Amino acid sequence: QSALNDVFLPEKGSRSSAKKLLIVITDGASQDSGDLPAAASLADSKQIVRFAIGVGDAFSTEELRTIASQPAENFMFKVGNFAALDKIRENLQDKFFSIEGSQTGGESLKEEMSQEGFRAVYVSGDIQMTMVGANTWRGGYKKYSLRTASIKESFQSTSMEADSYLGYSMAVASTRFGSLTIIGAPRYEHRGVVWTVLNNVKRQEIHPYQPQSGQYFGAEVCAMDVDSDGTIDLILISAPMYTNNVREGRVYVCELSYENVLCHFDRPSSIVVLRGSVSDRGRFGSSLAVLPDINADAFNDLAVGAPLENDGQGSIYIFQGKGGRKIDPNPQRIAASEIQPGLKLFGISISQSSYDQSGDGLPDLAVGSKGKVILLRSRPVVTVTATVSFNPKQIPTQNPDCSKPLASKANICFIMSKLSAVNEAQAQVNFTLTLDANRKIPNNRAWISKNVREKTGSLTLQLNKETCDNVDFLIEACPDDALNALNNELRFTFGGLPSGTNLRPSLSPKVQNTSFHSTGFEIICGKDGECVDDLKVDFNFTSSSVVKVGIDELLNVTVFVENRGENSYNSRIILTYPIGLSYRKFTSLRGRIECNSLDSEDGVTRGQTDCSVDKPIFKSNSVAVFVVSYGHNTNSKLERRIFMTANATSGNIMHISSTELYKINEIDVKYSIFITVESSLGYNNFTFGEKDLQKPLIQEIKVANVIRALNFTVVIKVPVKLGDKDIWEDTSSFMVKNATNYVKPSDDIWIDIHVFYCRQKDMKLESIKCRTKMNKK
Repeated sequence: QSALNDVFLPEKGSRSSAKKLLIVITDGASQDSGDLPAAASLADSKQIVRFAIGVGDAFSTEELRTIASQPAENFMFKVGNFAALDKIRENLQDKFFSIEGSQTGGESLKEEMSQEGFRAVYVSGDIQMTMVGANTWRGGYKKYSLRTASIKESFQSTSMEADSYLGYSMAVASTRFGSLTIIGAPRYEHRGVVWTVLNNVKRQEIHPYQPQSGQYFGAEVCAMDVDSDGTIDLILISAPMYTNNVREGRVYVCELSYENVLCHFDRPSSIVVLRGSVSDRGRFGSSLAVLPDINADAFNDLAVGAPLENDGQGSIYIFQGKGGRKIDPNPQRIAASEIQPGLKLFGISISQSSYDQSGDGLPDLAVGSKGKVILLRSRPVVTVTATVSFNPKQIPTQNPDCSKPLASKANICFIMSKLSAVNEAQAQVNFTLTLDANRKIPNNRAWISKNVREKTGSLTLQLNKETCDNVDFLIEACPDDALNALNNELRFTFGGLPSGTNLRPSLSPKVQNTSFHSTGFEIICGKDGECVDDLKVDFNFTSSSVVKVGIDELLNVTVFVENRGENSYNSRIILTYPIGLSYRKFTSLRGRIECNSLDSEDGVTRGQTDCSVDKPIFKSNSVAVFVVSYGHNTNSKLERRIFMTANATSGNIMHISSTELYKINEIDVKYSIFITVESSLGYNNFTFGEKDLQKPLIQEIKVANVIRALNFTVVIKVPVKLGDKDIWEDTSSFMVKNATNYVKPSDDIWIDIHVFYCRQKDMKLESIKCRTKMNKK
């Protein structure tokens, strides 16, 4: 059950199309025989063939029948002891190897099946050849002197397990301590391993990053000098049978640092892997070859074969080297179907050397396929330079007629230059010129015709010959923005054309097919060519010495701007105002003014009004005056004193030192109030002198605050004597809750009165009622 669930998985190397075999050996009865039928059914559903072998006589024959595939008689075996299994294996090996002339058992094979020369590398006057079948296919290599044909060095490992195929691939890199041999054993532990050997001593073992049975890690190894400085930069290791859900095969890019191969398998984020297209059977990495600089960018390139792609037709991939000892992971793919119909296994092998076989001065590449070798020629690499000039060179700004657009002309030129060693090349470019490309329609300041600002064209280029085309267009008269240049975009596509014996040229990847070409506005700034403005800004609160909240609805701010220097470009005035005011409008009294504003949104940041002045040019000795209106309502909450600021800016680089660019002014704030007083009794008649006559008197006073909360005092004055006669029977009844009583105020000089002071401390209180009952004599 465990083997079925944990071994036969795609991530462990199991392939859906491969035959699956499971051998079960037992020497006793099962402890979980009840699970055997379900496990056998699961194996049948996965199409796994099962052999059941019983050793001794302690096992259950019925259990063997359940485990074995059906019919059980063909897949069930019994042996007396485990030694019988070894005897079967030895007999099989003897049968296999006796045909090669060896009469000994397979375990004693040394070099009878070595297949010396399976891989060969030229090393500084010597030849190094692998022996993949030596020592029971453990493998190894020998180095021979080309001069004497004698063996100079031999490397074999007895610690390598049999059938590992050490030497299936080999590469050699020169280091400061000698030649470093990188050698692959793709069948080691059914996964593969790569060894490095220095001075005939093993230095490193590189195991696959993700162990997967049958991935053939190390099937190809390759040493690559990316920048042609004579030092090996990269070691490439392929695993052509590594599979995931969408691809088969991969190539690991490892760095060579002194004598160490660094694949960074301990740091997954640093691992660099090359992959092919999506294909369940591709065998990407079946062949590797370092190519010379075929795209003329000063870096060598890499070819990778994938012979099983496209149902076995095959493909190769060209990866370009780049700076920093790296490889661009985005390759050019060449499929067999693009070369010749009927090709099979295209990319099964790739020539390790690329020579000019066609006589055109460019390297060619030989690619192996089933029964054929295909010679691929390199295409010449060229560059294209695009230029744009304008007439007039600068856009006039002193245009007396602002109703008529300015006619202009653009001259677009291309020149093609060679990077490869060719003397003849031809190509076609299709171009598009977009005027004032940084602005969106309809805000663009230039156009070809109404609502059209793009012009397309096509030119045929010859090598080293400039080819041009003219484009007529119009520029807006007196635009608002006459400071920022028109940024015009030129895009082009490249298509190589055949010429003579040369192939169609290809464009160097370093060429940018999009460029920007500016045409600026004329700036008149005297002999030195630099405009130095002298701005002065001032403002006041128009006809106001105080902000009257709840009475006036607007606070008008009059702004004065003067340029006492040379022309000022893109001049602006930025006003800031406090929280509680809101922008309403602006009114220009002199000059061209445009304003936009943003009130405080977070209750913390002050509001800001941005006004342009005579955009784009605030000319020398000019004055502008405008009014900005801010609103406030009855409920506005402002400080008792507020301030506003004005700051002048421009696009000029230099300003006169006397420039007055900043101003701040303050103004007091007062609030309107609305308080009403109502009394229940305005007049009361009584007769003085009647004895024992008491007349009760009830007085109710209502005070209402209508608009906003505030502190105030209510004073109630009551007469208490007429001459020297008391009016009231009991003056203690005058007491009012929360009031302060004064028997005789100091400011009353005519009659004696009783005074009540009522002060309400809660500012949100809307009304106060004072009620008292008094008995009058």
